[in-house]
Amino acid sequence: MKIAVMGGIRRIKEINRVFKSDIEIAVYIDNDPLMWGKMIEGKKVYSPYDFPRSIIDRIVIFIYDHAAVDQELIDLGIDAGKIIDFNDQSVDLLVYEDIFEQDVADRLRLLFRIDYMDKKIKALEDCHQYFEQNYLYEAVGKLRNGEIRLPKIHSVEETYEKIIADRCSLSRYGDGEFEIILGNRAVYQQEDRRLAERLKDILMSDLDGHIIAIADDYGTMEGLRCENRNVIRKYMTEGKRCEHYALLDMDKEYFNAYISRPYVIYPIEEKERAKKRFDALKRIWDKQEILFVEGDKTRMGVGNDLFSNADRVERIIAPNENAFRVYDEIYDAVIKYGHNKLILIALGPTATVLAYDLARSGYWALDVGHLDLEYEWFLKGKGYSYIPHKYNNELLGDTNVILNDDQDHRNSIVLRVAI
Repeated sequence: MKIAVMGGIRRIKEINRVFKSDIEIAVYIDNDPLMWGKMIEGKKVYSPYDFPRSIIDRIVIFIYDHAAVDQELIDLGIDAGKIIDFNDQSVDLLVYEDIFEQDVADRLRLLFRIDYMDKKIKALEDCHQYFEQNYLYEAVGKLRNGEIRLPKIHSVEETYEKIIADRCSLSRYGDGEFEIILGNRAVYQQEDRRLAERLKDILMSDLDGHIIAIADDYGTMEGLRCENRNVIRKYMTEGKRCEHYALLDMDKEYFNAYISRPYVIYPIEEKERAKKRFDALKRIWDKQEILFVEGDKTRMGVGNDLFSNADRVERIIAPNENAFRVYDEIYDAVIKYGHNKLILIALGPTATVLAYDLARSGYWALDVGHLDLEYEWFLKGKGYSYIPHKYNNELLGDTNVILNDDQDHRNSIVLRVAI
């Protein structure tokens, strides 16, 4: 039996071994004009338009994406029954046991599949490289044409300078707060329509002495760690972006929720930059009397010097999770103990609401989120890591807290709410 081989020339030695000993490769066929007339293994390479059809019993195609080639040959008058697509996984090569050495054929099929996947991966890598080279220019064009809109978000530096200069209160919105508004349950807060409504109303508010901060996740995310950018990209789908935009005022100037993330979202080897961020934040509470409003295992400042420049520290302790169910009791307690103090709140989405309500009542209150944990991670210098004596709802297993007895911590507690 005489056959024509089309494609797969880079693996010609393997192809020669795949056929039974009585099978003769009569000619090679290739669509590349540069190959026409050349000799391979003593056989001539032809165009699919002029190969000697009369002497050929079968055409074996080794091209992985073979559908277009099949159609080309059929359009040229080749009987489809004469065509064998070697790499078509739906084709059982046992049907052609008189043509192929089965063990060799199975291995060669795998090699062609690997070649194909390598080619696809290289193409994807090239596309990524071309995208990186051009996406900024494409985005600028879309921005100029009004096809892309981004929320107006001040930098982290502008955010803490605003707080220091104007002694304004701060409510932060991250993905958890947005998900609650959208009717999705956060891991640390059971579903509560009142909370969702309050979060939505505050997001749209404009109160003197109070600023709203949102995570700067909508643009280039310049300076953030690659891993963090990828997490944000995975979350910020086109649909999710539309949901957020529907809740935001695109003409309003927001501040930056990453003020509470001075370390771990940035490259962790940039220790000096992280230190400068923490030092800048310490200016907020320098020589201030502080009232912490925190979960019962949050323990801000315990075991570190983050708040050592404050004049005095007191604490109101509330539940680590589902704190909003006792919101009114927490609010009343802060009103009682927070007069003339800087109030720092770490209570998840409850803190977002509480900071606003306290600002409306004339208090200075900041929603600081995981700021103290960030400092602990910074001191260890290993990025996200387990802090045994402090609660963390972001890392699996870190809600298991080993409480140590700290006299200063116990003495600083002025009230426990629902604990």
